[in-house]
Amino acid sequence: MNTKTNDLKEVIKSWIINIDKTEELPSDIVALSFNLYEPYGLEMVGSTWFDEKDEDWACDESFEPAQRSCPNFEISDKLKWEEVLEIVVAILKDLLNELADLNIFRIEHIAVGFVDGDLIIIK
Repeated sequence: MNTKTNDLKEVIKSWIINIDKTEELPSDIVALSFNLYEPYGLEMVGSTWFDEKDEDWACDESFEPAQRSCPNFEISDKLKWEEVLEIVVAILKDLLNELADLNIFRIEHIAVGFVDGDLIIIK
């Protein structure tokens, strides 16, 4: 990862750790979606149901943390959405391993992507 990607990783990591420390995930949440949106930003929502074949599960939004959107999420608007998705997927996969003991990453199913149908299941 380059310096800018490492900086973005630290921003996302701090946001996730803060949510994990300050929020209690409802016991019925079975999936989390890290949703990208344009202009580029990242948010987290939780769902009470999951079906890998039905991408509408990410629209359930049964849980949203108080700080739903990642603050200080800065990435070049010159990048194509596919490139942004690839960067964020790589960061979240790293964090999934690095921060495996967080409650957030104990959720059974985790996806990242654009909620309009470009979700990548990372767990």
